[in-house]
Amino acid sequence: MNLTTKSMNQLTPTPKAIALNNEALHRSLHSQGVALTNDYNNLQPGMVCLANDSILRTAEPITDLTLFAAGYDAMVGNGLVKLRDFLAPPRPTDSRIFRLTTYVENEPWETVDYTKVKRGMLADFPEVRQRTAFKSDLQGFNRGLSVILDRDEIKSKPEWQQLHTKWLIDILNRATILETMAVYQNAAVVTSTVWDSSSNPDLDLKQRLLNLADTTGFYPQNVAYGDKAHLKRANAFESQLNAGSLARAAAYTEEQIATALGVPNVLVNAERYQSTATAKQEIIGQNVLLFTAIKDAGPMDPSNVVRHVFNGNHGGGEYAVYVTDLGVKKVALTVENYELIHAQHTTGVQLIAIN
Repeated sequence: MNLTTKSMNQLTPTPKAIALNNEALHRSLHSQGVALTNDYNNLQPGMVCLANDSILRTAEPITDLTLFAAGYDAMVGNGLVKLRDFLAPPRPTDSRIFRLTTYVENEPWETVDYTKVKRGMLADFPEVRQRTAFKSDLQGFNRGLSVILDRDEIKSKPEWQQLHTKWLIDILNRATILETMAVYQNAAVVTSTVWDSSSNPDLDLKQRLLNLADTTGFYPQNVAYGDKAHLKRANAFESQLNAGSLARAAAYTEEQIATALGVPNVLVNAERYQSTATAKQEIIGQNVLLFTAIKDAGPMDPSNVVRHVFNGNHGGGEYAVYVTDLGVKKVALTVENYELIHAQHTTGVQLIAIN
């Protein structure tokens, strides 16, 4: 049977507005002043309707402030690595467990009577004892941190893995630096001095380096200034207002200070950590640390403190990163490494508090 157009229209129901219960309508009107309806045929002038959220987001661009985070990480992160390796240079090993041979540190300077090294007719050369060495088996600690993330919070952030990995590595680096500083503070000869308008800070440090060389046999190779100590040095020279002090004050870069002191390595530290809920604290502070830490040393390593790291089978890098599903809505990102902060010897370490 054929149906007419009129009867066809009569069979098609007319869409009606969705009826909202009084409670929902009252709540929306009270909190937002918005009329909720999808009855667009009966809209009255001045009536407000809810817009589609996805349409608003498409029309109005959302600014994602990731450039600041990336720039900040590049600035601070590199500084953390520089300070970490300056205090405790890395010593990669092939295994988490390794054997270390330590020689008696005074033997390289052993001397004999110069008259006894001359062999007489049919005589033998004088003999000296074999060098003394001690072997110890060490094991790196398995270190790591995890962060639990909500999938809804990261689904629109394609860089979330890189961002959180870098963040966790920075936290691990700060832990390494603070542990290394604790080792130095326990090992150092702690003294204090005053740098003021009547002082010569560079000459003061050179004298201390010379005194330490009388103990170790060589000048300490590293000098680390805290931010405040570096400022004390500049203020002491600038306040004297003579040609020599002003020239010293102008030598403020790490390379220039190293030349003035006669040492190869100087670092002025600017890195900080969260010390309280509202404050950051500079790591070295109003102190100067004298020590030896050589980045690429051979078998005869004179460094006071080193950082043994295990470059394992995680792609050859020092850190391994894992992403683990924890359920429908949660995911864990974990960063781990193997590391041992080791004090090889404590001779020639001095921590100077600058007042």
